[in-house]
Amino acid sequence: MPAAFPHQYEVSLKWTDTDRSDITAGDRPMIGGGSAPQFDGQDLTRWSPEHLILAALGQCLMLTWIAMNKRSAIPLKGWESKASSTLDKTHGGLVFTSLKLHVRLTTDADRVEEARRLLLTAKKYCIIANSLKTTVDSEFEVVAG
Repeated sequence: MPAAFPHQYEVSLKWTDTDRSDITAGDRPMIGGGSAPQFDGQDLTRWSPEHLILAALGQCLMLTWIAMNKRSAIPLKGWESKASSTLDKTHGGLVFTSLKLHVRLTTDADRVEEARRLLLTAKKYCIIANSLKTTVDSEFEVVAG
């Protein structure tokens, strides 16, 4: 059962050197942050804000579907997603002009359509997608497995 609203979250970021940072939140493992190569980032092991937003988008949809599925109990046999974006100059500054999310969900053959409908509902309630300026173009593939 979720906690009562409003929910509060806190993340700490500490600069380490050049464009690198350590991102922490409570007892979670540290995430190494840094610039994307498109912004002259040299350390490709570091997570850029552009990559983190795509990861958050994909994870949010998955977790929303899982939470909503508690009532339906549709067997989840596999979930893979790939997110992509285009960042471009606009009159309002640099913004994501395109956000795309492809999901491949695997379930039982007799639950494919139900899983697809629940995926569309989860998309409607995904907190991260709802918080972005740019609409997320989604492509869903629900298969039996």
